Amino acid sequence: MSGLTIGWEYLTGYAVATDPTSRERAEWPPHPARVFMALAAAWFETGQDPAEGAALRWLETLGDPQLELPPSDRVSERSNVIVYVPVNDKAGPSAAMLQCAPAMSRSKQSRTFPRVYVGCTPCFMRWPNAAAVNQHRKALDRLCGKVTRIGHSSSLVRMWVGTDGETRSTDVARFVVDDIHAQFHARRISEGFLNTLITNFGEGPRLRKEALQTELDTLQAARKAIKGKGSAERKAEIDRRMEPLVAESDALVVRAPVRPKIGLWSGYRCTDDVRPKTQSAHTHFDTDLLVLAQVAGPALSLVSALAVTQALRGAVMKHSGIQPVPQWISGHQLNGERSEFPSGHLACIPLPFVGHPHADGHLLGVGLVFPRSIERADRGRVLGELLLQASGQPKPVELALGKLGVLTLLKSDWSERRDSLQAANWTANPTGATTWASVTPVVLDRFPKTDRLQDRQGWTNEVAAIVAAACVRSGLPEPEWVDIDTTSWHQGSPRAIAKRRRLRGGSATDQCADAPLGDGFPCYPAKSSRVPRLQVHVWLRFAAPVVGPVLLGAGRFLGYGLCKPWKENRR
Repeated sequence: MSGLTIGWEYLTGYAVATDPTSRERAEWPPHPARVFMALAAAWFETGQDPAEGAALRWLETLGDPQLELPPSDRVSERSNVIVYVPVNDKAGPSAAMLQCAPAMSRSKQSRTFPRVYVGCTPCFMRWPNAAAVNQHRKALDRLCGKVTRIGHSSSLVRMWVGTDGETRSTDVARFVVDDIHAQFHARRISEGFLNTLITNFGEGPRLRKEALQTELDTLQAARKAIKGKGSAERKAEIDRRMEPLVAESDALVVRAPVRPKIGLWSGYRCTDDVRPKTQSAHTHFDTDLLVLAQVAGPALSLVSALAVTQALRGAVMKHSGIQPVPQWISGHQLNGERSEFPSGHLACIPLPFVGHPHADGHLLGVGLVFPRSIERADRGRVLGELLLQASGQPKPVELALGKLGVLTLLKSDWSERRDSLQAANWTANPTGATTWASVTPVVLDRFPKTDRLQDRQGWTNEVAAIVAAACVRSGLPEPEWVDIDTTSWHQGSPRAIAKRRRLRGGSATDQCADAPLGDGFPCYPAKSSRVPRLQVHVWLRFAAPVVGPVLLGAGRFLGYGLCKPWKENRR
C-alpha cells in the first residue's frame, strides 16, 4: 500500500506561531491540525476547487501522521520581543491623533510574536499506509503549491507532496503517536474538520446572502425601469418574484468568522529506530523514561526521594487501569509471593539537580522506568487513568507525603529544557557511555563477610564484586573497574551514610532511623529485620559503551542505586 508524505520548509528559517495554551510561547513542533488549516486556507482563497476539497476530506480520514522534524539540537526558541502595533483607525478623540487627519486616531497595542529558529531542515507529515493516494495526489500537489504560510503571515513556507525516499535520506528526528510516553501533545486532524472550518468561517451564509442581494438589486433596477402601459402588472410580477428572495435573505444569519477551537489532541514521542546504535549492552529497563516534572509542592532534597517514589508507586497501584495489578507493576504474584517476571518490574526513580558545578541535589521530578519486555499498549492501559485526562491532555498527579506536604507532578513536555528532566541524561541513549557513577547510593543485596576493620582491602574487593554481580543481574556486562566511596562523584548528591538512633528495646548499632537525618541518605532496612543494609556510592567503567538506565542493588525499584553517565575525568 502506498504512503503519503507532505513536506514543507520555512523560507526564513523561523516558525512563527503561537502555542494555543499560552500566548507567550511558540508552537513547536507544528501541530498537524495547523498544517491542515494552512491547506484549507489556501483552498478557501483560491476558488475552492472540488478536487482539492475532496482531497482535503480524504486527508481527514487518514488518522494521525508521523512527524519528521529538525533534530532538537538545531531548534531553539527565541525570546519574545514586545512590538507595538497600530490598531484599526477609529473616530473620536485620542492621545495618539494622526497629524494628517486630526479627526482620526490610532493607538498602538503591545503584541508578541513567539518564534522558533528551525533552520533550513525540512519538515514532514507522513502516513505510511494511505489508501487511494494516487487518486488525490495531483490535487494535493496543486493545493500544497498554493500554501504560503503556516501560522503567522511572517512564517513563510514552501510546501510539496514528498516521497518516502526523500524523508529517509534527510537527517530528521522522527516522532510517532504515543499518548503515554508523549514528549509533546499536538492538535489532531479528525473527520469533518473541513466542514467545521467552513461553518466557523461562515462563508456559506455570507456568499448566499451576497448572491441574493445581487439578484434583488437586479430585480429592483428592472422594476424602476418599467414605464408605460401595463407597468403596474409587470411591477407586481417582479414584486412576487422578489418576495421569496427577501424572505430567504432575512432568514439567513450571517455572523463574524469564529476562530476554530480544536479539542482533540494526540501525544507524540521521538523514536530513534532509524539511527544506528553503537552500544554493546543494554539493561533490562527501557530507555523511554516517563518523566514527571514537579509543578507544585514543597522543595525537597534528594534524601527525601524514598518517600516520593513510594508514594508514586502507591498511586500507580491504586489507579492502575488493569486489575488485579500486573506483576510488572507490583513485583508480586497474586498470592503475594515474589514475582518471577524475568526482567523485573516498574521502577520509580528520583530526578534531581546533580552533576553541575552549582548543583544542590534538590528534586526536579520523578521518572517511571519500564521493563523493556512490556508493550507500550499495556503501559498505556495501566497508566492512562492516572496520567491522562479524557481529552488526552496530561493530568496532574498529587502525592500526599505526610508532614512534607503534597507534591504535584505533571508529565513533562517537549519544551522542557532542564537536563535532569531529559531521559537521555540518565540513559546515554543511543550511543551509550563507558563510565557511570551513582547519584543515589547502591544498597548491597548481601552483607560482606570480610571484616572491614581487620582487612579493609579485602572488604573493598568483596563489595566491588557484589556491585559487579549486581551489574550482571541487570543485564550489563561485568565492569572492568569498580570504585566505591561514601561520597558521590556527582556534584549535589548527598553522602551514602545511614544515620542510626537508639530505639526502645534495641541498640543504636542495629536500629535505623525512620526518617533521613543529617546530610546523607536514609538507611535501607532489610525485609527480615530492621538491621540497615550497607549502602555505598560507586564508580563503574565498562569495556564498551552501555545504555541505561542503570539501576543497581536492593533498592533499585524505588530509586536507590541510580547511576548517571560520568563524562569528566575522575577526581
